Amino acid sequence: MASTSRSPRPSRSRRSRKRRLAGRRPTRRSTFARGAVRLSTGEWLIIGILIALAITGISDYLAQHPVVLATLLTLLGLGGTLTATLWGRSRYRRWRRDGHGQMPTRIDSWRALSPDGFERAVARLCRRDGCTSVKVLGGTGDRAGDVKARTPDGRWVLLQCKRYQEGNNVGSRVLYEVNGTYRVTHRCDIAAIVTTSSFTTSAVDWNSDLEPEQRLRLVGARQLLEWADGTGPAPWE
Repeated sequence: MASTSRSPRPSRSRRSRKRRLAGRRPTRRSTFARGAVRLSTGEWLIIGILIALAITGISDYLAQHPVVLATLLTLLGLGGTLTATLWGRSRYRRWRRDGHGQMPTRIDSWRALSPDGFERAVARLCRRDGCTSVKVLGGTGDRAGDVKARTPDGRWVLLQCKRYQEGNNVGSRVLYEVNGTYRVTHRCDIAAIVTTSSFTTSAVDWNSDLEPEQRLRLVGARQLLEWADGTGPAPWE
């Protein structure tokens, strides 16, 4: 009978140790930790002396050449002025996009606002036209309402703001959501949807089928511009 030889199995402790070693990720050491850029105290001292000598040499050179010094200072001044100007313009454009400053007079300017800026600009119109307790509700979980205000005649109005580009019209779904929340959730008497575009035919038809006292106020791009320049009525009027 032929005998078969079997290689001895490694012990359990050895197998578990191999598994631990195999599953262990190699620790990555930074270049600094490996000593590639580690300098001794003497080396840092030498670097400091060299920097001091370089500064002294540059200072002496500039002192002996006032024209070079004046040119350098002029360039630094121009660079600082240009940087400050560009930074200020960027901040100003952002400030305008956030709904501050002069009220937009063109629909393109309204569409150029940020979503939050559009809501704040609509809230400013409400305050301008005599509303009180104006509050911007926009954001995640706003429950189909961006601005809530108390009208001059004492009613509460909820405004849903849709800053859309031309051709991206507000559909029926937005009207369903506003109609379902403005009374029960927001405790308002009337609701309006303000957009920089327009409304789909189905949205307009659905709103027309509601009872007159329950219809939502639909403020499209043209109505928004008229409200902003004072030639048209406010949404609650």
